[in-house]
Amino acid sequence: MSSLEVSTATGASGPVLVLAGEADFTAITRLDEALTAQISGQAVQLTIDAANLRYADSASMRTLVMAAMKARTRAGSVTLLDPQPAVARMLDLLCIDEMFSIRHRTAGDAHPAGG
Repeated sequence: MSSLEVSTATGASGPVLVLAGEADFTAITRLDEALTAQISGQAVQLTIDAANLRYADSASMRTLVMAAMKARTRAGSVTLLDPQPAVARMLDLLCIDEMFSIRHRTAGDAHPAGG
C-alpha cells in the first residue's frame, strides 16, 4: 500500500493538490487520477503543495511531467510549492525542473485552506 496522501484545497490562483508522504510506483494510479481531475477542462493554474512530500520516484516524476505538459496544452501551468530537498534533487537529476514553476513560501505566506 502506498504511503502517499493526496488532498485538494483552494488557493488564490486556482486548485491546490496537497501531496504528503512518499510517491512511488504504488501511488501512480492515485496520483494520475488526482492530477487528471484537476487539469481536465479549461486552462488551469494548478499548484502542487509538495512541502510534505518526502520522496518521489522517477515514475511519479513522469506522472507530474505529463500533467504539466497537459496543462500547458490548455494554456495552463503547474507550480510546485516548497518541494523537499529529495524531491527537488530528483527534479534536477532528471532535468525536468524547467517543466514546473517552483515556488517557496516566505515566512509570511499562509498555507492553503486545509493544508
